[in-house]
Amino acid sequence: MVKNASVHIDEVKLRQLMDVFLTENSKLNLTAMRTPELCWPGNILDSIAFLQAFETYPDLKKTKKLLDIGTGGGFPLLPLALCLPDIQCIGVDATQKKIDAVSRIIVTVGIPNASLVSGRTESLAHSAEYRAQFDLVTARAVAPLSVLLEYAVPFLKVGGLCAFWKSTKIAQELAATADAQKMLSAPYVGNFLYALPDQWGERTIVFFKKTAETSSEYPRNVGVPKTKPL
Repeated sequence: MVKNASVHIDEVKLRQLMDVFLTENSKLNLTAMRTPELCWPGNILDSIAFLQAFETYPDLKKTKKLLDIGTGGGFPLLPLALCLPDIQCIGVDATQKKIDAVSRIIVTVGIPNASLVSGRTESLAHSAEYRAQFDLVTARAVAPLSVLLEYAVPFLKVGGLCAFWKSTKIAQELAATADAQKMLSAPYVGNFLYALPDQWGERTIVFFKKTAETSSEYPRNVGVPKTKPL
């Protein structure tokens, strides 16, 4: 898929990940995709579609640390960690049960470059341990773009990228980010269109790039970005 030494797509390992995930999902409702027929395209293929964007956005190849916010059941975190073994991949989620389940998946499958943090992004982004420490922040099915920007940008180093999984109908949602882009110094730099098999159809990943340091006022207090988007 991508001619790059740092990308290793091992379908056997990805299938194992899916099987282990589905076992966990049967105990704790992580996703409605409860069968291999749904989980493979809807979670695995949808996650690794991101790898195709490496040729369109060369800066992605410089990534050393990735943060996946609202990681939930571990997508796109876990498939990306398997395919990008040289990148340190960290997932954050506020629900401890989900963190525990994904932790068990990491151990069972054996994904040494993946780890997890339990907490709210609005709080963690003000911690010196995480603020401005990442080259790439991802999010899939978490929140509207304007909210995602406030969650994600404070975690990025200057020059880092946000990558947000969305449907192709994003024109209105993207237009609503104009103020957030200015306030957070994170302009929209393009989107990557891809197609999943059969009825899944076309989707897109939207990219923003951090061009300056983030003001210490962002992100705002827990809950505020969602209720009062920039």
